[in-house]
Amino acid sequence: MADGKFTLLLRLAGEKVEAAGERMRRAQALAVQAQGKMSQLDAFLSEYQQRLRDGGMRGMSISQWQDFQRFLARLQEAVQVQRGETDHAVQRFLLERQAWQDERKRLKAFEKLDEREAARLALAEARRSQKATDEFATRRFWDSQQVRDED
Repeated sequence: MADGKFTLLLRLAGEKVEAAGERMRRAQALAVQAQGKMSQLDAFLSEYQQRLRDGGMRGMSISQWQDFQRFLARLQEAVQVQRGETDHAVQRFLLERQAWQDERKRLKAFEKLDEREAARLALAEARRSQKATDEFATRRFWDSQQVRDED
């Protein structure tokens, strides 16, 4: 990237892409962590539901059964809360990913503008060079004609 009109824009856009990428990575890590907790709670709930069924078949007192029911109810509440947190974390990740993609598109647009400007400048320089070469050739031709005419 040459120092040109778009250097500052490209640098700032690159920094925004990096920042958005970091936010996306953090959001993704939180979503994965929330999903892991959700899986653990689901497994824990299934395990205790199975224990209740097994205990019911073997026989348990009413107070034990009621304690189990209260515990399972609290565990189900925890699962619901975690499900909400997991959904929120996943949505946050999706938003951050979209923001990162938008910043990347903006950077690509600035890169395209920079490429077009560089191509325009290269073409202008090529035309100046061609003009200088043509003028030199024309002068040389006229100079050679002048030398012939003098002979």
